[in-house]
Amino acid sequence: MKIVIYVILVVFYSRISLASAIGCKWIHFKDNVSIGEVSATLNRHRLVAVKILSNPFRAKICGNITKEKMEKYSHDKYVYSLDDGEAPVFKNHFYSAFGLTSEQRDTWTRAFMVAVPTIVVTFGSSAWDWGKNGVKFGFGNEDWFDKNSYSGGADKVGHMTSLYMEKRLATWLALQAGHDMKTAQRYGLYTAGFIGVALEVGDGFSKYKFSSEDLLMDSLGILFAWALDEYPYLDELVGLRFEWWPSHEYRDSRNKEKTDVTSDYSGQKVYLSLKTAGIPYLREHSWSRYLSFDLGFYTRGYEPDLTPEDKNDNIRRRYVSYGIGLNLSTLLFDSYPDSIAARTTSSIIKYWTPPGVSAASKRQEL
Repeated sequence: MKIVIYVILVVFYSRISLASAIGCKWIHFKDNVSIGEVSATLNRHRLVAVKILSNPFRAKICGNITKEKMEKYSHDKYVYSLDDGEAPVFKNHFYSAFGLTSEQRDTWTRAFMVAVPTIVVTFGSSAWDWGKNGVKFGFGNEDWFDKNSYSGGADKVGHMTSLYMEKRLATWLALQAGHDMKTAQRYGLYTAGFIGVALEVGDGFSKYKFSSEDLLMDSLGILFAWALDEYPYLDELVGLRFEWWPSHEYRDSRNKEKTDVTSDYSGQKVYLSLKTAGIPYLREHSWSRYLSFDLGFYTRGYEPDLTPEDKNDNIRRRYVSYGIGLNLSTLLFDSYPDSIAARTTSSIIKYWTPPGVSAASKRQEL
């Protein structure tokens, strides 16, 4: 509880300090710059944007911006100008990182919004036996995070995290295609929302049944993703990270469900991370910039359970933990801001974290 209160206070403090900071400036980026170059510039100069507008890209930076800092920023290879104006320098500008025209962008976006849900629904129907043996649609109660529920709540956290990532991926792709931020947000919400509803309707025709609990957790993940995409300073400050490494039960030769990695709950952990890269002063120094304070939740012994009849084998346990982690995503991005390979890897580990990156100082079984 203490760490949750601390996170809330830091978010509140950061918001107030940014809102009331002296000397807000707008960075106008060059006409062939994508969201990737915007992120590279902000990371290179230890900047956190209050607002990012597109297309074209321009970022509002608030803080004690000295003449020396202004000189440094204005000479960055991606920056066109730095001034007090919000209006875009290139008023009729259009740029797509994928090299699309505006017509191709719209066609590509419509195809994406059809293809992604189709792939997810196809996977769900095969992995979770939708409609198998003539199962009729029905509603179910999964008992939230109760110890006696089938996953101990790991599936609920999984729903929130997966929809969070899907919404952010859809928004990012829309930005890369050339949409403005407002439109990209809308496409992200549409895509993730459709996926969440489609999965629950599909589950309604399986042993899991339609779950209002899952739908609520989906919504929380989508709304959290929207807030972080809408407010860049929050994105620098907090985030969800997913850790998965195949569990012993998953690797066991008796486990025939190797395609269903999403249900390997004994190999998963989910962290709510508070990142020092988003905290004034701490983000300015390399010794403090790459840390995170992680609040974790995970279960063990639920699924996969290869011996459900043996009560002494897979003993069910639920844990919460907190500790200090390493923000590998920012570290890698800072080290190679202009490398496409580094950016891609950085984007992946922003959401998936390798085992051992977060060290729990305390773990409590529920």
